[in-house]
Amino acid sequence: MTTQPPFDVLKPAIYDVTQIQELLPHRPPFLFVDKIIDMDAEHVVGVKNVTMNESFFVGHFPGEPVFPGVIQIEAMAQTGGILALSSVDNPKDYITLFAKIDKVKFRNKVVPGDTIVFSLKLLSPIRRGIVNMSGTAYVGNEIVLEAEMMAILTKKDQ
Repeated sequence: MTTQPPFDVLKPAIYDVTQIQELLPHRPPFLFVDKIIDMDAEHVVGVKNVTMNESFFVGHFPGEPVFPGVIQIEAMAQTGGILALSSVDNPKDYITLFAKIDKVKFRNKVVPGDTIVFSLKLLSPIRRGIVNMSGTAYVGNEIVLEAEMMAILTKKDQ
């Protein structure tokens, strides 16, 4: 499915990977967001550069590398987590936990060399730590993934 993405990929980063690590608890090899290029109180746009250096390409699939769908979902969730965590004071004191994934559609495969851009928006205001988002992932002008997800924003050690 071809469409005009609702963002400008040439915008400078709002958060680079170092700044992202100040918000998210994830670390390599399980950090799947390279930069944030747009964000306000209700939406966020993040970028993941897919390289052949990712360890999962050894087995997924030899001779025909495909970026795993579950990792795409995780990258989308991490992008949404940046928006959720930026909404609280002292984000280092919080984590986001998956609660639900719904309406997932993989539209095209993603391969090394692709750049995935995740565009997420809140479906409702964050209340009591419940975060509901809708997301679309693009490679160029092609939609590669769509999903709705729910997370719980909670203090660490609870």
